[in-house]
Amino acid sequence: MPRFMFWIGLVFALVGTGLAYGTFYAWTASQSMVNDGVQTEGKVIDLEYRPSDDGGGTYAPVVEFHDRDGNRQVYYSAASSNPPSHSRGDVVTIYYMPDTPERAMIDSFSDRWMVILITGIMTLAFGGIGYGILFFMVRRWRTVRRLKAHGMAIMADFEGCHLDTSTRVNGRSPWRVVATAIHPGTGKKDAFESEQIWVNLSEELQGKKLRVLVDPARPHDHYVDLSEYIAED
Repeated sequence: MPRFMFWIGLVFALVGTGLAYGTFYAWTASQSMVNDGVQTEGKVIDLEYRPSDDGGGTYAPVVEFHDRDGNRQVYYSAASSNPPSHSRGDVVTIYYMPDTPERAMIDSFSDRWMVILITGIMTLAFGGIGYGILFFMVRRWRTVRRLKAHGMAIMADFEGCHLDTSTRVNGRSPWRVVATAIHPGTGKKDAFESEQIWVNLSEELQGKKLRVLVDPARPHDHYVDLSEYIAED
């Protein structure tokens, strides 16, 4: 796998890690509000319209309540929806922090869990992709390093190059070289596929034999040595 994929994986992993911290912070803030906050009742006095890029919009409840000192407070919910989750005049349960009553939260699924749910899903998506790429690449690099140091070299017949359409960068897909030979570990003819490369070596390799490093004890581990034809990534 090309080195640039490592940087893609690293960026996704870092974003996923940041989202994980954000999810944890949102969860602890919600729990702190419930455990340490003051519970009271409030009244929905307005629905704040929040336009979206697609031309539509959502509505967030604006809640009026009084803190324990009798002061009037107005809370603008961070969660919005369409249709609105509340109507004007609705009475809702609300939590607020006693020393900072402007920090409040409606006791509803959207206020308590929506941000946590969204950031949690994004954490799984970015973190799963990023750490998955990094895990695969590190494991592959270790395998290649082991084969270069201790692998058995065999000569394989060039069979062809094919596009690896599982990867696309700026509309382009990389190539993989395929060569065949008798595997010393199984005694059977096997096909050996190279790492991803960004040039088609069909003409240069036609009729050639390629050096392939294999591990007889691990038939699936192999490395097609193309260093004579391209610079190693």
